[in-house]
Amino acid sequence: MLCYYPGCSAKGIGRDMEKAVEAVSRKLGISYKEIDGWGCCGAGMVADLSPLGAAVLANSNLYLAKEQGCEKVFTACGICFNQLIKWNEEAFRNKDLYERTKEVMESKHMDLVKMEVLHFIEILDEKLTEDHVLRPLANLKVALYPGCQAKFGFKAKGKDVFEVMERILRKLGVEIGPRIEFCCGFPVVTYDKPNATRMAHEVVRRSLDSDVIVTLCPFCQYHIDTSVRGKPVVHLHQLVGLALGLSPKDLGLDMHSNKLRI
Repeated sequence: MLCYYPGCSAKGIGRDMEKAVEAVSRKLGISYKEIDGWGCCGAGMVADLSPLGAAVLANSNLYLAKEQGCEKVFTACGICFNQLIKWNEEAFRNKDLYERTKEVMESKHMDLVKMEVLHFIEILDEKLTEDHVLRPLANLKVALYPGCQAKFGFKAKGKDVFEVMERILRKLGVEIGPRIEFCCGFPVVTYDKPNATRMAHEVVRRSLDSDVIVTLCPFCQYHIDTSVRGKPVVHLHQLVGLALGLSPKDLGLDMHSNKLRI
């Protein structure tokens, strides 16, 4: 069984991301269930302050998935994707962390389990064909911006995130623009907003003459979209949805500050 881990952002700033996951999955016949009782993946300050806390949080979600019959877990959030992979692997690789994580989890009647974690675009990479495309996006030039955390997660799996993104985008008929590797500034927005805004502007500058920036991270999408006027920033699976014939509203694109016009 394929199971979905939404992540906290999917219920807040990433509601558009989740709406598009649901719409695209229905259109392509992708069946899944949401993990019941899921919680925070352990990203952000938790991971910075307590590796043990991050390991327990991430692996608790994977334990719940296993107990509910899940064989694989996917998420559309690049940060959750990387954190779930990182702390599952690290807990089994680091003997000390393994023992401490296992002790905490057993006190909560849980256990450490291995689980394959996917980003939603890995499912699209496998399922999507050119025959599904009802509305080719031939007049659109796209800048690729996966976000730092998504890139790390794909690297941990031995994959080049840009290659995966480009395979999908070629099926949509778009013109592929620059690859961007630069932090959007979201991690520092709470204590250095001017610099965070400057970093968002730099990402947009590097997109050159592209019509839209495509990302895999709800935090990158939200931060750039609300910091810089004029350049649309969308999730890759939202572009897929448009090519499948879904409406912008179906995909949550109406929630963005900078609207994508096609």
